[in-house]
Amino acid sequence: MGKRISVFLGTVIMLAFLMQVNAFANSSWHWVTTSPLTIFPVAVVLTLLIESFAVIKFAGIESKSKVFLVVCLANLLSFAAPYVFRAIRFRRVLGEISISAAFNKGPYFMVMTGYLLLTLIVELPVVYLLLQKHARNKIRLAITILSANVVTTAMVAVLERLICVGQW
Repeated sequence: MGKRISVFLGTVIMLAFLMQVNAFANSSWHWVTTSPLTIFPVAVVLTLLIESFAVIKFAGIESKSKVFLVVCLANLLSFAAPYVFRAIRFRRVLGEISISAAFNKGPYFMVMTGYLLLTLIVELPVVYLLLQKHARNKIRLAITILSANVVTTAMVAVLERLICVGQW
């Protein structure tokens, strides 16, 4: 029985050293290169152009201005949602709702899996409902909206991680 306890304690001690977790205070985080806020306008422009082009080209909608306006509206809603949600969560800490804090406080990239889901939940119905009567094929319209949003969200996530570097 003594040998089993020794082996068990040795294993626990070894795992404790191998599986160390570092904890950092959030107050010392800072962006070394730039915050996600500075690349936000570029991400917006690229997203609008790519998604509008995709809907015009692959869904066969001829009214370019209508497509662009609808895609702008849907993106306005989907871009704003996660930042507003995060700003509201900062109210407990800061005592006020701060959009600036949503971008700058902590090592948080905005575009993650949840962002993609939120984008699809917001944009897919808005774009689809407003453009379905102009599309030749409604299923193709839905697939195009979905695909374009996956591509642009992944693109922005990669850009954000490549450009926005931070440290404790």
